[in-house]
Amino acid sequence: MPPQPGQKLNAGFQRRVDEQAASYAPRLEHAGQLAARFGCGQVAGVFTRQVGGTVPSRAYLVGSLPLIGIPVLMAAAYARVGGVLPLLFLWPFIAGAWFGVSLFVLRTPKRAVWWYACTEGFMLLDDQQQLAAPVRWAQVTGVSEVWTQVYRVDAEESRPALTAFRLHLADGQAVEIARSFQNVQDPYGPVGQLVKRIMPAAGQVLPDFPTADQIIAAYAMRR
Repeated sequence: MPPQPGQKLNAGFQRRVDEQAASYAPRLEHAGQLAARFGCGQVAGVFTRQVGGTVPSRAYLVGSLPLIGIPVLMAAAYARVGGVLPLLFLWPFIAGAWFGVSLFVLRTPKRAVWWYACTEGFMLLDDQQQLAAPVRWAQVTGVSEVWTQVYRVDAEESRPALTAFRLHLADGQAVEIARSFQNVQDPYGPVGQLVKRIMPAAGQVLPDFPTADQIIAAYAMRR
């Protein structure tokens, strides 16, 4: 008997899930090892997000330095200093190249940040495997929302958006967990979550993996 369309669809979803898990197998194994090492329980989800890649304000300042030379060159050209006119003609191209190189060199390098969420706690680390101290959910005494002005292309304006959760710990410290963390086991990511919201029936077909919001709600907000 040939497989039904629904069976084919489920098989396709499962194949994508298996491929996604295989591509992140070393990272999932690493999360399990750290969870066992620090007594954080079972791994509830492995999340990642990209940080960096931004251009600091000083890069624009450095990139604009050649503009200072324009009045000097114009004064020299007015004084009929030899060889200045060709340089004055080329100066906008030199300034443009300098500006582009300055922004490229001084930008913040991109890197991946990882969040290992477990049933008894969590760990944050980056590409260099620099592990932050494990935090147990029992240490969380409160959760507050972090709102940021985010530019929306459709509205052509900046609007406040919930971008992170701030976990307040018993020792007075706080840890922020960004909502942009994506579960590495979910092959469909934000698109799949959007489809589930628009079409609730799709939630019965699409694979279900916890989001960062759901982890916070399940383990931090219940405290």
